[in-house]
Amino acid sequence: MGDEPYFELAYKFRRILVPVSPMSSARLKELLNVAVDFGERYGAEINFLYVTHSDNDPAVEQLRKAVEDFVGRRGVKHNFKVRKMGEGETIASEIVKELSESAYDLVILLSRGYYGASALLYNSTSVAVALAANTSVLILR
Repeated sequence: MGDEPYFELAYKFRRILVPVSPMSSARLKELLNVAVDFGERYGAEINFLYVTHSDNDPAVEQLRKAVEDFVGRRGVKHNFKVRKMGEGETIASEIVKELSESAYDLVILLSRGYYGASALLYNSTSVAVALAANTSVLILR
């Protein structure tokens, strides 16, 4: 190998899905920092996803603006998608549907801190996605 740096991650994780939801600004910033890092360092395309319950959810525009303000300044290639939950669906099942309908190499999720049996008891979205995803999953604690 020559003097050029080689990052296997740059070839492995080209399209990344990052589900977002209303949360504290500190937690959102933590999630966005990790996503942007993948975009800046490895040239990954970052796809943010918000799963909503209704068509007129005010959180959609708040999250879109927060993402655009943070990620747009950094010049990372990104998209913001919104999915409306279907009847009898969960946020986790909608994320898994998105993963199966589009080709993603990685999904980055935030954990609320549940793990083990308590994660199953409290219906942890991150654990449910990790168990059902057809791709690599990075859970931030």
